[in-house]
Amino acid sequence: MLLGAGARAAGAADVPVQDYIRLHVLAEDDGEAAQALKLQVRDACLMATRALLEDCADAEEAWAVLNDNLGLVNLAAWLRARACGYAGEVRAETGVYDFPDRRYGTMDVPAGEYRALRVVIGAGEGGNWWCVLYPTLCLDGDQAPGEPVRFHSVILDWLLGLVGGGR
Repeated sequence: MLLGAGARAAGAADVPVQDYIRLHVLAEDDGEAAQALKLQVRDACLMATRALLEDCADAEEAWAVLNDNLGLVNLAAWLRARACGYAGEVRAETGVYDFPDRRYGTMDVPAGEYRALRVVIGAGEGGNWWCVLYPTLCLDGDQAPGEPVRFHSVILDWLLGLVGGGR
């Protein structure tokens, strides 16, 4: 099973799959530049959400924290898109969405409706990327399975300082 910091705290096996919170990033289109931007925006969202969710005790707390900080996640995604030269719309939203079956290492997450953070870049008509935010089953390409996830984001620290938060 692939676990990040939040999953270790909650224990992925301890969280019923119906309580999982997913991440879904939709690219503007299927062009090479849009697909590369999608991955950059994904990375910014993962950094922001992992920092926010790492100490959550359960899925309900994680969902509340995610919704309370949706503007912060949206800003992180928007800033990364702008840093990559993208001038179009980037919007983060939460809701309940359909997801297909997905395998994370030896763990299967069945298709179904899940609460999710959805980030739409532009028209959102391109290929998409998804994972499980809570418990954390999202890994970047450089991380070994089972390796603890620890992120530090200067941008997130700055943003949290603006809104009076802290880590």
